[in-house]
Amino acid sequence: LPLLLLGRVAGGLGTSLLFSAPEAWLISEHQRSGFAPNWLSQTFGLAYFGDSLVAIAAGQLAGAAAAARGPVAPFELSVVFLALGALCVGATWGENRGDAAATGDDDSNGGDQGPSGGTLIREAVQTLVSDRRVALVGAVQALFEGAMYVFVLQWVPALRALLPGGFPTGKVFSCFMVACMIGSSSFGALMQRGAAPEGVMTGLLLAAATAMGTATLAYRGALVAPLLAAFLAFEACVGCYFPLISTLRGKYLPDACRGVIMNLFGIPLNLIVVAVFLSLGRLGTVGALACSASALVCALGAMTALRLGGKPGRAEAA
Repeated sequence: LPLLLLGRVAGGLGTSLLFSAPEAWLISEHQRSGFAPNWLSQTFGLAYFGDSLVAIAAGQLAGAAAAARGPVAPFELSVVFLALGALCVGATWGENRGDAAATGDDDSNGGDQGPSGGTLIREAVQTLVSDRRVALVGAVQALFEGAMYVFVLQWVPALRALLPGGFPTGKVFSCFMVACMIGSSSFGALMQRGAAPEGVMTGLLLAAATAMGTATLAYRGALVAPLLAAFLAFEACVGCYFPLISTLRGKYLPDACRGVIMNLFGIPLNLIVVAVFLSLGRLGTVGALACSASALVCALGAMTALRLGGKPGRAEAA
């Protein structure tokens, strides 16, 4: 058990880096290179489309490895891909530290080393407090992804309760990944048509809240087909959400402390998930799904406020 707990600490650190460092690096490189702004959203769309393909392939590889060598084999196999990823990053990524001018960092005061961690955290907190739009983007992220993690941990128990004879979880997961691919492809098509990301996110959150609300009602009524259809619809929203939220973060988060702010967004996200699962004994699966739907409705409210152009923060006004 101590080793598993230590693994979760390391996993939390790795997950925070995974969901902040590559994106912050990409946005900074894109802006510094002077590429067309619309290319960034297209890159995110292609990345998350590829992510779904990788997830499908990884599921098949994991299943084959487990069948050949037992349940530990997928973890052993993952080490190979982690090592390859480390080699790719080490060989091809140049270091960047955001916008040095924004932090008051320059060569005369050790600019090559970048600002201190304490300075970055302090600036990130001040930005969240002073710029309402950054806080609203964070609220959308925390609420949507909190709802998503509740779904991730509840879709198997929900389907198992309605299908006591069992069901092919691998095939259902693959169908979810196909739905994600459809969502990410839709994002790319919408961006090519010149759609505003704020408007697309508003519609997406409305669709996601409707899908999860439908799933809650379908589970309560023991209706398998509508429940599965609602889950697939929500996964399509997830596929569109990730490149979309990356585009919004690129638009609203300051370059100097983007990575730190993105990790601060993870605090309320984790609190939402922990609160729901500490209460799972009283909520049950239907209550957890209802919490997920409620979080999506709140995210829709935050996105509506952002779209209406919330009041400029003190930092922006200054």
